[in-house]
Amino acid sequence: MKSSLFRSLVMFALGAGSATVIAGLYPYEPIEPEQFLERATVLLAEIEALGGYVGIAQDGRVGIYTNPVGACVYPPPPPKWPTNAVDQRSLELGFLAIGMINKSYLASESQPVYVLGKCRPYAQSMLK
Repeated sequence: MKSSLFRSLVMFALGAGSATVIAGLYPYEPIEPEQFLERATVLLAEIEALGGYVGIAQDGRVGIYTNPVGACVYPPPPPKWPTNAVDQRSLELGFLAIGMINKSYLASESQPVYVLGKCRPYAQSMLK
């Protein structure tokens, strides 16, 4: 009887320890599909907005223009996007920039973002 009680206690302690380790390995909270979609939509818009400033992203560094696209030269009107959709070109530049910034953080780069100029050249920004 004593060994059975001791064995049950040890198994409980091991189970609780395993649960603690697993909880430490997976720190994220559970999420519902609606919450995921809402967060992804907000993030999509934010990354696309940042991508509008990106001129170049390579070698762990990001070159930006300080004014948004169209601030210096009047651009053509933007196309009508479906609800929650964003400009794919700016989105890709934003993703690329975020990846480069992460690489620079991993390499302990002190200045991952630098200024290319005030305004993006019109031909590069709108005709790509």
